[in-house]
Amino acid sequence: MAHAGELAGGNFRARLAVTGGSEFGQLSRHINDTAANLQRTVEQLQLEHSELERLERIRKDFVINVSHELRTPLASIQGYTETLLDGALADPQYNMRFLGIIRHNAERLARLTEDLLTLSRVEQKRQKLEFEPHSIGGLIEESMDLVRPIAAKSSIRLETELDAATPEVWCDGEAVSQILSNLLDNAIKYTPAGGSIVAGAYPAGRFVEVFVRDSGAGIPAEDLPRLFERFYRVDKARSRELGGTGLGLSIVKHLVGAHNGTVRVESRVQEGSTFFFTLPAEEAALPKETAVAVSAICTNNATIGEVRAS
Repeated sequence: MAHAGELAGGNFRARLAVTGGSEFGQLSRHINDTAANLQRTVEQLQLEHSELERLERIRKDFVINVSHELRTPLASIQGYTETLLDGALADPQYNMRFLGIIRHNAERLARLTEDLLTLSRVEQKRQKLEFEPHSIGGLIEESMDLVRPIAAKSSIRLETELDAATPEVWCDGEAVSQILSNLLDNAIKYTPAGGSIVAGAYPAGRFVEVFVRDSGAGIPAEDLPRLFERFYRVDKARSRELGGTGLGLSIVKHLVGAHNGTVRVESRVQEGSTFFFTLPAEEAALPKETAVAVSAICTNNATIGEVRAS
């Protein structure tokens, strides 16, 4: 009776003493097995409940952050538009400056919208990625060439360090270019004039580790764990001033994850920062479902080639 009371009260860890192979012993074992199953079920439900609560907090935080990010540029556009309509449009001293501010905020909204759409596609696995072997050195050079004019304006040196033994990587070329562009763009924004940025790669077992290192101001240790969260900024005012949406590193994290890779950062204040991410060096290191899809594509392509050859 006491044991039944324990179970009724929700204590599924309580167990009956099992003695011998009698019917009572067998009954005790069955009751203990049932209690163990109930305990596992309760623990699973508790975990699911905690996960739902966590997701709900993330959703609420996301809505609040998006609302805040949209409110500021929209308020600026509305305010300066009303000022122009109230007569400033005819004042050559202010009209072009106000129009410039409106344009700047409209561009900020466009960047934010595009980053939100990209992040949504990647998170929900709706962004189609095509995995093929690529030269990581070539991808790095192409990304460096795209940002070279921006770096040159601040006399920032761009360099590459590629280990000669680095193999090709299995990746979606456009996705990796976006990862590198986001990291290089961040590095340029936070590296002072005359500084340097180095991008490179080296073998890491079944993967290749790629890095972007800058000589910027560095990141405080307390900010490092949250750096890849959506809308998290170390210096909020400066990030917005430089045109950041607060989503770039989150996009990097999810795109790297879609390649079965990992991302991390090392940084010290006044000593610069280095961002690392890994990419598969072989098809077998791709996510399981992706590897199957790639194999199917390769088989189909081979079949098509045989048909054409015949």
